[in-house]
Amino acid sequence: IGFSPSGKMYVSVGSSCNVCKETDRQRAAITEYNSDGSEKRLFAEGIRNAVGFVFHPETGEIWATENGRDFLGDNLPPDEINIVHNKKHYGWPYCYGKKIIDPEFNEANFCAVTEPSLHDIQAHSAPLGLRFIQSVQFPEEWQGDLLVAYHGSWNRSQPTGYKIVRLTVEGNAIV
Repeated sequence: IGFSPSGKMYVSVGSSCNVCKETDRQRAAITEYNSDGSEKRLFAEGIRNAVGFVFHPETGEIWATENGRDFLGDNLPPDEINIVHNKKHYGWPYCYGKKIIDPEFNEANFCAVTEPSLHDIQAHSAPLGLRFIQSVQFPEEWQGDLLVAYHGSWNRSQPTGYKIVRLTVEGNAIV
C-alpha cells in the first residue's frame, strides 16, 4: 500500500499462484483508490507480485519490483523493476521481462501488446523493497538512484540475492 504525491492510495495484490490465469482481476495487479478508500479502480495488471513500489520523487510515477514465477530453471524468468502506468498490462502470466513468452501459455500475440520490464534482475533474487535515494547521508552522485532489497532465492542451485543493491537511474532508465 502506498500514497502518491497527489494523495491517491495504491494497493498491490500478488497472484494467488505460481503461474495461472487469475479469475479475480485485483490479483497480480495494482488498484487505485481515493485516500479514503472510495472510488476503487484497476490501475495496472499483469504484475505477478509487486511487493515493493515507490513513487518517483520528480515524476510521481510508480516504480515497482516484480517477483517472477518459479520452476523455469535457475536463470528464468528474471525478476523485474517496472514503471507502472495506468491501464497497462505487464504480461504475467503470459510473458515476463522484455515480452518473453511463457511456455505454459504460448501467447505471442498477447505478449506483443504488453509493457516490457524496465530492468531485469537475476532470476529468483526476489526484490522486495525499493527506495529512491533522497538523503544527505548518501553521496551526491547517488541522489535519485534506487536502493533495492533482494530477499534471495529459495529454489536455485546457486543461491542469489540476500543483499541491497544500488541501481543508477538516469531519467526513466536504469543504467
